[in-house]
Amino acid sequence: MKAAQFGCGKMGAGAAYALATDPATTRLTLVDRDRARAEETARLIAPYATCRIVVSSDPDTAISGQDVLTMALPWAATRHLIEEAARGGRPVASITRPPVEQLDTLHTVARAGDSSLLLPIGLEPGLTELLAASLAERLDHTTAVEIFCGGIPREPREPIGHVTFFGGENAHHLPIAQRDAYAAATGRIIRLPRFSGLEQRSFRGVGNLQAFHDGMVPWLCEHPALDRADCTQKTVRWPGFGEAVTELARLGLLAEEPVDLDGTSVVPRRLTERVLAPQLVAGARDNDLVVLDVAVQGTIAGRPAHLRTELRDAHDPATGLSAMARTTGFTLAAAGVLLAEDAIGGTGWLIPHLTIRGDVRKRLFRSLARHGISITSTSDQPPREETR
Repeated sequence: MKAAQFGCGKMGAGAAYALATDPATTRLTLVDRDRARAEETARLIAPYATCRIVVSSDPDTAISGQDVLTMALPWAATRHLIEEAARGGRPVASITRPPVEQLDTLHTVARAGDSSLLLPIGLEPGLTELLAASLAERLDHTTAVEIFCGGIPREPREPIGHVTFFGGENAHHLPIAQRDAYAAATGRIIRLPRFSGLEQRSFRGVGNLQAFHDGMVPWLCEHPALDRADCTQKTVRWPGFGEAVTELARLGLLAEEPVDLDGTSVVPRRLTERVLAPQLVAGARDNDLVVLDVAVQGTIAGRPAHLRTELRDAHDPATGLSAMARTTGFTLAAAGVLLAEDAIGGTGWLIPHLTIRGDVRKRLFRSLARHGISITSTSDQPPREETR
């Protein structure tokens, strides 16, 4: 398999490591407009790689000759490369969540060259929906789904108890923008303010965290096992983060309407991000954790059933990869391998939790397990009666 990883920031480095160590990969091209960043990623993964590694700073020409393209880029760059890849019929997997207003165009773009476009497929969105679907499919009827997911510093840090582990172009974009979030009531999508529904929860192995409406994709309930369920998906942070962001918003510091500052037009949110970002960026001593809990309720054979899945991951000191880079990048890489092998099938926009199912989904989970990312499940479901 000849693969190209586009974007060599922290999440891209995670995907590059997983691809470079996959037995199926014979050549891996690392692509970043900042060639130095691609070269740094090559140095990071070289001691572990089992394939040839090539570095490129020209995304457009790097598309040719690849069996699969994996992407960890901002949406504008991703959209451009999707169009280029589609013309050559190259399959694409990307972690990037497309803007809702552009969803209708994804099928058109991908089908222009009979291409497969799998996105968003990282930790969230991606793995969150796959786990929700895998649990719901075990029930005869699903009534409720709760998803809690977040990347947090191992220890909370001032000024707002949070540290960001994204780099590159995302370094100055903090998770504080005011926007709509989604939930579902009996399968019907509803909009809620981001940071609403704030609650405290205890998470195994971590302790008390707070959660708020944030990350659910509006196509979650398109899965037939979820089409009549109440669904919530909340981001988790250390206590105090939600209150801090809410107070910034109350003070007008997260407003999107520009204001005049000594003759210069300034967007308050962007100014706030610029001031806060240097204080929140991960330093050499900062390590992170990923927390992901998914719970479903419903019935099996007419009796109540409750199923739960937990994932915990931590920074890897051996490779230097953060927990966010591991869970996001490794999921992307595993999906890329499946695409290259045509294990998923289909063309156009492939929604991950609708198209990665059954044994293919198990393969993806096993790929994560090989890298030490464990998924544990519990249940109090009634035993099924044996048929004779």
